[in-house]
Order: sequence, then structure tokens, then C-alpha cells
Amino acid sequence: MGEPAYRPSPSPVEEYEGDPNQEWVVAGVVGQSIDVLGTRRYEVKWGEGWKRKDGTNTTWEKLDDSSETVQRLIWDWDRKQGRKRAAKAKRSPEIAIGVEGPQLLHEDKTFYALARGYNELVERYPDSPDEELDFDGTLLELNVDSSAGPSVVSARASDPGRSHSPSIPSPSPPPRAVRPIPRRANARRAPSSSPGLSADDEEVARRLRSRFSRREALEREWATKLHDAAPVVFVNEVNGEEVPRLVDGFQYLERHYVRAPNVPSNREYADCLVSCDCAGRCRDAERCGCQDPSELKDEAGRRIFAYTWLRLFTFKLPPGMEVIECNKSCSCSERCPNRVAQRPRDVPIEIFRTRNRGWGARATTPLSRGKVVGIYTGWLTRRADADRLADGRRSYIFDLDVHEGEDEDDEEHLTDKYSVDGYAYGNWTRFVNHSCEPNMRVVPVVWDTIPELNQPYLAFVATADIPARTELTIDYDPKAGEEARAAKQKARRQSPPPGARECMCGAESCRGWVRV
Repeated sequence: MGEPAYRPSPSPVEEYEGDPNQEWVVAGVVGQSIDVLGTRRYEVKWGEGWKRKDGTNTTWEKLDDSSETVQRLIWDWDRKQGRKRAAKAKRSPEIAIGVEGPQLLHEDKTFYALARGYNELVERYPDSPDEELDFDGTLLELNVDSSAGPSVVSARASDPGRSHSPSIPSPSPPPRAVRPIPRRANARRAPSSSPGLSADDEEVARRLRSRFSRREALEREWATKLHDAAPVVFVNEVNGEEVPRLVDGFQYLERHYVRAPNVPSNREYADCLVSCDCAGRCRDAERCGCQDPSELKDEAGRRIFAYTWLRLFTFKLPPGMEVIECNKSCSCSERCPNRVAQRPRDVPIEIFRTRNRGWGARATTPLSRGKVVGIYTGWLTRRADADRLADGRRSYIFDLDVHEGEDEDDEEHLTDKYSVDGYAYGNWTRFVNHSCEPNMRVVPVVWDTIPELNQPYLAFVATADIPARTELTIDYDPKAGEEARAAKQKARRQSPPPGARECMCGAESCRGWVRV
């Protein structure tokens, strides 16, 4: 799938009158827009006390960048508007046809998704003549010869994700005519058996029905657990496998752990969290109380944040140290630049089928160096218990070993060491493949617990500018990478360690093996 031919131009920066840190009364949400890239913005009306010089008092806000008060208003708006569109769809399957001439291109999604309630109509009346069936993939999966007739290649478009460029809608023209949505009679409601079908034909039809339902069902199930994060979709242009194989009962966790019964909860240590009393956004780590435990400092010995003002990781964090973000007890706003990994993921993800390494993950939008893409989640367990798991699950386990030294591998130190198992619990990051030349690195981060508990989250951070739909990778064994580079400098050939498997990353500096 190609990139959009253009991106919306950014709107001029809003210049607010008076004190920028002053709080204003919010009257409510009065409008909404969706640009061509799927980014939603809401028109917020402000109450007495603030207006522009021209007398207007509304601004366009995105959910993720808004305060908690505005977010609650947006959620209420979405629920009310959703109920209105659903009620309209229930009354009739008809859709208004508008005059397209004066309508701007960037208004299309607003016009169809919101004003006409197209998504609710499709949800209630699901048969669509635009859906293309992937007969080739199904026949390939069933080992049926497809050479007797022409093939139908499916091209499934997915949500290209959110854009950070604002877009302000113009008034749309009124509807001119009404017609029902076209419906394909019984196209997807085929009977379980038919007198005219052979046993093989019935199997093809059955597999077609089940394949469509598996992908859609899994995407919808995961969408309910994203907690305002960007979408996760599945793409397979290689073979007929529609979704990855998951263990029965797999649970999607966007940004939290599920703890084993013998793992202490971070809530037990909530009173130990130190917080800041910064107003608005934190600007100086030296004056930010929650940074007191941090040892991240500049060359002059002054404490600094791990992120830039644009929420990009600075790569100044030395080994054996974690990023300390502001926490729920801090007085700074949700827009504070020291709240990054804890925020809802704003990078849309495609889980896609690679040609030789199973399923992988990629972003549908370009990523800047230092961008926090997401966090690894799963079953948080004690290290001793994780070490007893079957070898087939080792590739899903991350050891939380940020404070561990090379001499602490004996059994007596395992009581306060933990690992994260993404086999039966987890999110899209469990599909990130290994590369000897990765474009992401893993960074430990805390915000809802103290560093001494040894239960940080693991953030995946882009180490370079990454073009859209480039596979995202990490080094499963970064210590081995350092050893390989050292051996290369000394012209010494490394032999694979016990338990290593062949590496398929294809990188120019591939070690030839990976230890999992």
C-alpha cells in the first residue's frame, strides 16, 4: 500500500492572550472533524474569560493532547453522537447523497463517517458490494489448483493512522437526494450446504467465511482493549494465513502487566512515590521533585530529563538506569513532556506476514529518531519461575534486569528479580522480530512504581528515522551484539553459543545466529 499523496498543512500556531498557564472554563464540545488520514479533532468552545480578538472562542483539539477535563467532554460527545448515528441507522438503511462539487477533499471522512453515519450503517447492514474475496489465498491454503480460471487479488486498505497536522473543516453542503445502501443479497449468508456444490467446493466456501471472520473478530476484540491507543490491524500479502496463531485465551494488554500471585503489586508502594508540584509542564529536572531519585545528569552534573520538549528520547541514559517519568501524584498536566511511555500509543501498527520470519510489526506512519513506539507487556513473574518455562516460550520472555550485574545470576538473588512473559498475555510488541541491525532499542521506564521494586516497563524506542511500513526490529541479545563487534575489531571469529538458532534477519552485519 502506498503512502498518501500529501499530508495536511499545519494550521498556524494558536497565540493565546494573557497568561498561557492560566486555566479557563470549558463550555463544551460543539463539533468534530476527521481528516483524510483519519485524525480526529474536536471543536471545543470556551466559556467566559477567553476569546480571540475577532470574538471567536473555539479551538480544535485532539484527544491525546487535551487535558483530563476536555478528554471527558470529548468522550461524552463521542458517546452521544455515536448513539445518534446508531439510532439513525436503526430507523433506515438509507444514506444521503451530498453535492460533492464544493466539498473539500480533506472533508470526505467527516462527511461520510460523521454527517452521514456510514460506519454505523455498514455495521448494521454488513453486506457490501465493495468487499473483494481473496480466492487465491484460500485456494493456496487448501491446496486447490487455481489455474483453471482468473484469480482475484484482494487489496485490503487499512487505517493509515493519525497525523499530527491539524485540519479545520469547512461547512459541508446540505444533502440533495436519498437512496438505500446497495446490498448484496445473501452474498455472505450462504447456506451450510447446497445441492449444487461438491464437498471440495463447500470446504472452500466454509474457509472463505471463517477467514473473514477471524481477522475482523480479532481486530475488533483488540480494539476494545486499546484504551485510546492507535489501531492495530493484520495484513498478509504472502499466504492464506489471515491472523497469527495465538494460544487459546490470549489476552491483549496495551500498556500494563498482569502479575503472578507471588509478585508484589506496585500499589503496595504507591506511598513511596515522590512527585513534583510543577504547574503546567515540567521544564527543569533540577526543580522537578519526581526526578530526585534519577541519576541522569548532564556533563555539568545537573539533573536532566530523558526526553526532549517534543517527547523524543535523548539516548543519554547510561546502562543500569531507568527513565523516571512524572506520575499520577505529580501536579503537572497530561501534556507534560516527561509523560511519554505512559500516554496512549499514537503510532498505528500493522502486524504483517513476512516472507521468512513469520509475523512482524511495522508502523503505518514515519517515525522520528527517539520516538517511543510502545511498551512490552505480558505476565509479570519471578525470574525463577520464568526460567522453568518451556524453551518454546523463551522468545517471548524479557528479563527486567536493569539493575543486575554479571555476578548476580545465582539462585539466592532470584527472589526480587522479575521477567515479563508475552506468550499468553501481551500486545503487538510480541510480534517484533530480531535483527542484528535493529531500528529500535529497549529502554526501561517507570512511572507508577519505584525503581527499587525492579518492575519497570520496557519501552521500544526508534533509534533512527524510520519510514512508514518499514519493519520494526530489536536485538534480542544486545550483549551478544557488543561481543560480536568487539570480536570483529580483534579479527576473532565467534562461534554460536549453546541453544542459539540461525538468524534470518538478513542484515549486512548479521551474526548468523541469535540467542533466545
